[in-house]
Amino acid sequence: MENKKFLGNLAIILIFITVLLSIIPVIFYLIPESEKKELNVFTDRNGNPILFDQIKEGEHLLGVSKDGPTILIKKENKIYAFSAVCTHLGCIVKWLPEKEEFFCPCHAGRFDSEGKVIAGPPPAPLKRYKVEIDKEGKIILSYNEGDQK
Repeated sequence: MENKKFLGNLAIILIFITVLLSIIPVIFYLIPESEKKELNVFTDRNGNPILFDQIKEGEHLLGVSKDGPTILIKKENKIYAFSAVCTHLGCIVKWLPEKEEFFCPCHAGRFDSEGKVIAGPPPAPLKRYKVEIDKEGKIILSYNEGDQK
């Protein structure tokens, strides 16, 4: 008798878990995509957002996005953003404004102002971000179409 009660309770628990596991994907499907994604906001190293108006014309900044170290360049009142991680061995690249190119000090890799490899061992260009400015002036980064995360 005790075994029948145990098996009955076990069956009820398994049915409950099955129903719950079936409902969870439906709930995630119904949540709008914009609410699922955490915005990729450019910040300083302390996590404070850098606002568009805080960056001077011609200035470049090394900061952080949720993807890691990121370089912003402001030219002609427009922001350009690139991953600061070299595609060779993951060193942090530097922006050389006088040459308008990125330089990796580890193995002398060089990238042009579009992030394309122009010298050295890097096998691929720097990842480039699409940049949007929200209504508060925060710099929001996303990948350009065709780029992989």
